[in-house]
Amino acid sequence: MSRGSLFRRLWPAFVAAAALLVAVPGVGLATTPAADAGTMSTPASSVPPPAPASTPAPPAPPTLLTATQVTSTSVTLTWTASVPGCCAITNYNIMYPEPFSDVIPTITVGNVTTATINISPTHQYNIRVAARDSTGHTSPWSNQIIVVAPATDSGPDTVPPGSPTNLTNRNGTLYWSAAPDNVGVTGYRVYRYDGWYTSTLLGTTTSTTYQLPPSATTGPGPHIQFYVRATDAAGNLSAASNTVDATSSTPPADLPPTPPANLAVSRITSTSVTLTWAAAEPGCCDVTGYTVTYFQAFYDLGDTVRVGNVTTATITLKPATQYRFMVQASDSGGHSSQWSAPLTIVTPATDTGPDTVPPAAPGTLTVTDVTATSAKLNWTPSTDNIGVTGYNVYRWDGVFVSTLVATVTGTSYQLSIAPSVPNRYYVRARDAAGNVSIATNEVRVDPPTDPTTAPPSTTCAVTYQKQSEWPGGFVVDVTVENTATTAVNGWTLAFTFPGDQRITTLWSATYTQSGSAVTIRNANWNGTIAAGASVTFGFQGSWSGSNGVPTGFSLNGTPCR
Repeated sequence: MSRGSLFRRLWPAFVAAAALLVAVPGVGLATTPAADAGTMSTPASSVPPPAPASTPAPPAPPTLLTATQVTSTSVTLTWTASVPGCCAITNYNIMYPEPFSDVIPTITVGNVTTATINISPTHQYNIRVAARDSTGHTSPWSNQIIVVAPATDSGPDTVPPGSPTNLTNRNGTLYWSAAPDNVGVTGYRVYRYDGWYTSTLLGTTTSTTYQLPPSATTGPGPHIQFYVRATDAAGNLSAASNTVDATSSTPPADLPPTPPANLAVSRITSTSVTLTWAAAEPGCCDVTGYTVTYFQAFYDLGDTVRVGNVTTATITLKPATQYRFMVQASDSGGHSSQWSAPLTIVTPATDTGPDTVPPAAPGTLTVTDVTATSAKLNWTPSTDNIGVTGYNVYRWDGVFVSTLVATVTGTSYQLSIAPSVPNRYYVRARDAAGNVSIATNEVRVDPPTDPTTAPPSTTCAVTYQKQSEWPGGFVVDVTVENTATTAVNGWTLAFTFPGDQRITTLWSATYTQSGSAVTIRNANWNGTIAAGASVTFGFQGSWSGSNGVPTGFSLNGTPCR
């Protein structure tokens, strides 16, 4: 690999312009006659020889440029070899500029189809490759890929957020659509670009709007622009949004409102809850109202309440019951926002007496000592303002019905299990007044498989976890684990929905859907799954008839557990 180089975007144009102004004294410059100029005869001896019938052909552009591994300090690239033109290919040039910078770094490698280049944490790069042959011909550029380096290569979150979208400037206020993230976006950074070299961080915000200070719209540079990057708790930054000018722009006609924020409870009783939220910012059109969706825990159907253009609503509920709420804005153009962050509550058993406060949820529920007929559930203790009196252990059928199987005073329970029943369990704490806590996580207990009848071992495992569900919509997290002893470089996950589900938005990957068949492909920064490691993506979808869980997944054509 040879040393890279740096050059300015404007330099070739500068050189070309300068060349037009140079003439050697005493030597005439050839010009093309004007359309109405007379014809001039030229002696035969001075007529230039005719051009060759064909010129040497340059190489074809490389194809399928992909980032197979991205770390905080490097990216490994692969591409399909260029097809030679007239002459043998000798090397490849890699261009990897950062957006909003006039410096273009390049590096030259040999006649190979993979290379690793050094990058910087949280920086964004736009990468292309071109081939060069033995006589100096250069191919057109390959496809361009965008790579964002994570902030760190260790810790619980090494995945950058997705990009904010639909950035607009309306009367000095920037608006954009929220960015997705595998863990959660914590805020946004707003930048000003001077059109030459410099990007300036104007400020940060946790919302999807930003009021530009008057000084931000003037200054040096040929063309002031603004862009936004999302950030998460680990310090990862997304790729940049689209840019907007310092002057106001008309929002796209299909720009929806921003999601309502800060969903909270202002009052709760045994039979109702009063919710509050921060108003959604309009997109293309005025916000006209909100939809409140809520459903009971461990129950597959929910309810919706439509309210006007307000930021509070009171919903009628049942005593001693857990609910999950989300709010969505809609506008006069028929667009709907993304859902707010969910809020989980549990109503008290009564509004009178010495104790109207439910206990806190018990800690993480786990399962141990699994045999063909039994297993042990374990959890950490709950707390209460007066005192926890015990724990209720429930079995859930996976759809509608929860069955109370035991009431215990300790923090474990020995189960009797059978293959004929759905062995899915959760636990709630209770107090003397009949209040119950929010439930623990759910665990599934599967009896050991008889090795003589076990299916062939697999090299991948998929976890499909519904995060929320409401009439007509749902949100899912999917984790793909590589259980093989070698890494997966580039992955495609295929599955088929059992019902009429459709994916509407997906993050941390790309997708295609034909009918009920879905194909998910890695993003350009998470294509490698090391042995024993996993990747996670998520999506929001719609459904009407049923919303069952897919049962068959395959990774690169191989069935997964």
